[in-house]
Amino acid sequence: MSFRKLFILAAVVLAAAACEEDEETAVTPSLDGTLTFSVPEYLSPLQTVTMAPKGVEHPDGKELGYCWKVAPTMTKYDTTRFTNGLDSEKGDGKPSDGSFTHEFSDTLKTYNVYACAFAKGYSTSTSTRSVRVVKGGLDGSIRNTGIKAADAKITADGVDYYYTRIGALDWMRNNLANSASGVAYRNAEVMSDVFGRYYSYDEAVTACPDGWRLPTDAEWVAMVSEYTEAKDVTPYSPVPGVSAALMADVTFNGDAMWEYSPAVGDITNASGLAFIPAGYANAGKNFTGLDEYAVFWTADVVEGESDMAYYRYLVCDQSDLFASKGSRSSFYASVRCVRQAQ
Repeated sequence: MSFRKLFILAAVVLAAAACEEDEETAVTPSLDGTLTFSVPEYLSPLQTVTMAPKGVEHPDGKELGYCWKVAPTMTKYDTTRFTNGLDSEKGDGKPSDGSFTHEFSDTLKTYNVYACAFAKGYSTSTSTRSVRVVKGGLDGSIRNTGIKAADAKITADGVDYYYTRIGALDWMRNNLANSASGVAYRNAEVMSDVFGRYYSYDEAVTACPDGWRLPTDAEWVAMVSEYTEAKDVTPYSPVPGVSAALMADVTFNGDAMWEYSPAVGDITNASGLAFIPAGYANAGKNFTGLDEYAVFWTADVVEGESDMAYYRYLVCDQSDLFASKGSRSSFYASVRCVRQAQ
């Protein structure tokens, strides 16, 4: 056989092999659309939720199979369910829309919900959502506050507020959670008694329980005066070196909220106020600064700017207690109430 014929034969063999490889690695067609489903970001312990798939269809209008799993509580996917068909697992003849009902655990942690849609001859479409099971109170999601059940407290609207005496005032040790106004974190009501609520200034001035009120900025300065070496600190100015005494080494569902910073040093919570970095909100819906800022309204309106009020705040990697001003109607911050010491 000549070299030319041998070369042509080899080329034919290679081409055939390439075709076989292309057939084996051919891309599987996709279902139409994108699989999605809705589930709340935050849930109460043992809360039951029904999740329905949407957004994906069979190109030929045929039925789709669905499967679900919640990790880490489920090790295998739940039974296949068919849209506009019958539940194949139960075999009870009842129509199924592919939805899935699950009772979440009472363990306070993050769970991942996995959903998939499939049909023979098509690639699987998948979607994932994360859910946190949370709880308020001393035995809830926020731990290491230094607050004990036997400590001084009042109860208002079903919420326990612990307090401590500093100077001439009693200071609340947990964030206000009066649900008559304000908003919960990411508008999830289950978070109301976890981080406390976020209030506009105009809401905050009337949100404290009877006998309690917002502290003035001068009262903030007086409260932290024993935790700083600075002298003659004036209202609306930074108070240096006090953040470690105001912060508590808190965790949220087991995760540390204030990360260690050399500028802050070891967190002592010497004040007993156990500030948490719950961040703030703009227009009551855009939440930001979680794990970075603790922000609290003062009672003071800005002179010459009647639509602005002062607030005090801590930053995760700074040792000072800062002051700033925000819109009375569109900036939302946490609240710590005070009263004359009892």
